Amino acid sequence: MNHQYLPHGAVKAFIFGGCAFHIHTNARGSNDIDAEIQSISQLKKEDIFLFLENNDIEYLDHNNLETNLEFDSGFNTSLASIDPDYRERVIPLTAESIVEVYLVSGVDLAVSKLARLSDRDIEDIQALYARNKFSLEQFKEIANNAKDYYVTPEQLDSNIQYMISLLSDLGD
Repeated sequence: MNHQYLPHGAVKAFIFGGCAFHIHTNARGSNDIDAEIQSISQLKKEDIFLFLENNDIEYLDHNNLETNLEFDSGFNTSLASIDPDYRERVIPLTAESIVEVYLVSGVDLAVSKLARLSDRDIEDIQALYARNKFSLEQFKEIANNAKDYYVTPEQLDSNIQYMISLLSDLGD
């Protein structure tokens, strides 16, 4: 209400992590939002983060129990394996407003999980693949693009090759 003078897209949120996985698959939920936040220069990013950190969203879950959805201020795209062109593939959730919200594509979500590659990350990538959120060729291309920007490309390459072998086995 205090910022109606701002243009559409003054704040943009790009959703990653468990929330993005849930939206793509309707599988396991998440109580935190991993998001990259961008804003125009008139807005202070720290004020946006402070607002998000202090304003959890309360709702009733599918069991009619009260729960919270929290902003994860620890999420940082510079620590994840991300193709810098991911914004070209986002899916708009809320557009044409001061705050625009975008869902990262299935392939970009999968690639973002390659750096850590925990057991849950592997399961998530396989679930996205099984639901046809990306092809194996698309995964290879985007993952290799991300590798060029990752801090330890050798480690990421090993994780990419491992996931390619697992996904190839699913396709058989």
